[in-house]
Amino acid sequence: MRVDRQALLGIGIALLTVLCSHATQNRLEPLKAADLAKLMREAERNDARAETRLGIAYQKGEFVNQDSLEAIRWFSKAAKQGDLAAEHNLGVMYYGGAGVPCDHSEALKWFEKSAAGGLAQGQFDAALQYEIGDGVAQNFGRAFELYRDAAQSGYSPAQENLGRMYEKGEGIARNLSAAVDWYSKAAQQGDAIGQFDLGAMYFNGNGVHEDFTRAAGLFQMAAKQGHVKAQVALAHMYQFGQGVARDDQAAVTWLQRAAEEGDAIAQNELGVCYFNGRGVAADESVGAAWIAKAAEQGNHTAQANLASLYRLGRGVRRDLKSSYMWRLLSIASSDTHSSELRDLAATMSKSDVVEANSQVSHWLQSHKRNEPRAIEPTFVMLH
Repeated sequence: MRVDRQALLGIGIALLTVLCSHATQNRLEPLKAADLAKLMREAERNDARAETRLGIAYQKGEFVNQDSLEAIRWFSKAAKQGDLAAEHNLGVMYYGGAGVPCDHSEALKWFEKSAAGGLAQGQFDAALQYEIGDGVAQNFGRAFELYRDAAQSGYSPAQENLGRMYEKGEGIARNLSAAVDWYSKAAQQGDAIGQFDLGAMYFNGNGVHEDFTRAAGLFQMAAKQGHVKAQVALAHMYQFGQGVARDDQAAVTWLQRAAEEGDAIAQNELGVCYFNGRGVAADESVGAAWIAKAAEQGNHTAQANLASLYRLGRGVRRDLKSSYMWRLLSIASSDTHSSELRDLAATMSKSDVVEANSQVSHWLQSHKRNEPRAIEPTFVMLH
């Protein structure tokens, strides 16, 4: 995944196999048992490509016992011969602390080394670390340079991130036309994030003339690839007839797909559709279940909705304590003196109010979110 425009620190990298050129993206070809003996012979003869592939085999446990130290040994041998993939893969090992101490600064050194040799994936990974300040001081300028190098070689994830930097004016003067250009390049390669971001530009009229039809088409391409935000955006366009004919059933279909992927906004809105019978047969129990899923993820709108459901006993058993708890959670400032909470508390016993407040504390403690890892790199292989 690329840098998310709405949650920068939630990014992860899917480093794909590089075949023939920096622009080509493919999966790492699986190793066959019959090939292992030949691969080992070639590696023993100091064939750098074989050493790199054998390192991956040891790290992944492909027909050998998984052994990070052996992986490091083979990657190091290939890296000494200047194999760019091996250099990058050493960065992966240091980033994850596999066979070596976890050291993001050392990982960056290896990513930079492969980047200097022209490996697009190394350029991209190093750029990500500079962009978010992971293992190095944040440096948008350096991130921009590295993204540009990878983007110019045709690597679509870098093209998308370069477009975002132009859109936001990070590391370069803000230039919406340039952003559209780079998003377009990524989208034309079938990149779902590029398609979504280009769609957003057309939807908002940023750098291009507002065009709901074009936006809907791009959102649909991304949505079909499983891009959750595109699925939600497309559902909204079907609900309001923007760029597509109004179709509540189609809207529910896309909300359902996003909700099943765990998107809290989609879960809450799908729940509301079930309550209103919009695009789906009305079913308050099912609606309440979807709203509850979103509320458990911390969506404040869903928490407020769930509070109302418990207060009214719609789709759930009437429960004022639960209503009070969810309404309190829905208020960002936890302002227990809000008029709605005060009115609700007036209908409850003091012990129930105390217990509800205690439940809020327990809920917040159990739902603490650890800061996600900024980067999750994996291996590349040059053929």
